[in-house]
Amino acid sequence: MWLLAVDTTSRDASVALLHDACLVALIATPGDEPHSTRLFRDIEHTLAEANLKLSDIDVYAVANGPGAFTALRVGLTAIKGLAEMHNKPVVAVSLLEAVCQSAASGPGILVPIVDAYRKQVYGGVYEKTANDIVRCTPERVLTLGEFLVAVMQEGFQPVHCCIVSPQLDRFVEALAASAFAGAAREQVSPVLAEAVARRAQQKFARGEIRDALSLEANYVRRSDAELLWKPK
Repeated sequence: MWLLAVDTTSRDASVALLHDACLVALIATPGDEPHSTRLFRDIEHTLAEANLKLSDIDVYAVANGPGAFTALRVGLTAIKGLAEMHNKPVVAVSLLEAVCQSAASGPGILVPIVDAYRKQVYGGVYEKTANDIVRCTPERVLTLGEFLVAVMQEGFQPVHCCIVSPQLDRFVEALAASAFAGAAREQVSPVLAEAVARRAQQKFARGEIRDALSLEANYVRRSDAELLWKPK
């Protein structure tokens, strides 16, 4: 089975190609070039490494959020279009789920956090077992302090948790000043397309697929337009 995965949830956009359980290609283009101009070029280069055509892809996967609104929509729109054009299934993977997939830590309780800017983080709590990753709480966007308090209120003690993040260095001081100062921590790569692909492979095997029309973004945070809109 050929599976093509895309992550455009942040500036570290990437594309990965799996054949069964083997990573065949992974492309992450550095720089400030917009996702909208580089994504299809990266997909083309990824396919070229395996001498494939788009019609050869069996399953598409995409990180459907949370993340930057515009960047996130680029990846979703591209995958929706390709899947519909070739009548292929899609697997949606949460960004926080992909962060957990990347972690070497586990089995155990993983607490993925990703910088949401505006002094907030996207966060969640997952249990990683030998064969799966299970979400334990809703994903949310809060300040890091508010999020960690919520995690404890839901019954997860720092001693049993591992904080996982691609931007762990940004949270060192805040973590040190919290009840999670002594919790285990793990930095993962911000290039997450391979993790999206591997998590999608597991979900596909369980039948967790969508068609292009039903694929939606997992924004978690409301858009500025929604926040600023006032009824007349």
